[in-house]
Amino acid sequence: MMFIFPLVRLRPKLNLFIDSNLSRFQALALLVLTLLCLLGNRGIAATAVERYTGVMTLPIDLFTQERAKIQRGKYEIEAASEGTRWTLSFLPEGKAPVIVKGNLTAGDLFNVPGMMPLVGTHYLRSSTEPLKTAQERQFSKTGLPQYAEQERDWKATIRVYKSSSEPSEVLFIFQVRNAGSQPTRADFKLRSEVLDGKR
Repeated sequence: MMFIFPLVRLRPKLNLFIDSNLSRFQALALLVLTLLCLLGNRGIAATAVERYTGVMTLPIDLFTQERAKIQRGKYEIEAASEGTRWTLSFLPEGKAPVIVKGNLTAGDLFNVPGMMPLVGTHYLRSSTEPLKTAQERQFSKTGLPQYAEQERDWKATIRVYKSSSEPSEVLFIFQVRNAGSQPTRADFKLRSEVLDGKR
């Protein structure tokens, strides 16, 4: 007994390349363009916010305007711009960061009447500047101390002052030197005591 099977050509119900007016080449080109646009947008978003980081040791406890406590000790700090608004983040190891909002300020950085330095000038590294390896950072090419290296561009710095007229007021002054224009300055106000006097 012999079975005869009819030859049936199976056709998928939906075939994007045959049923529509798009050829395989056009669909591939569309896919590539879409991927390029997505990757381009991600690259633009990533570079839109430049961040400046450094390490600072605070000699006293500080409080934000929202009464968040920043205990004295060593912190990684980060200043970042989000348009015209600046933020200063204190990043303690193993704890949630404390973020302080700052205000853009015009004026001479060195003309701060009634303020005494609390912490010396700190250099902050830009997120666009490549970080050297540990071995490269260990040795000075010029023989000078690390802070006096000729290669280091002091583009971004932060200084900390304590008010002599109002002893509980502490001012962090962040400054970025822009190419060919006035430096950008942002001030961050903190306190050495909680506003209502409780610690």
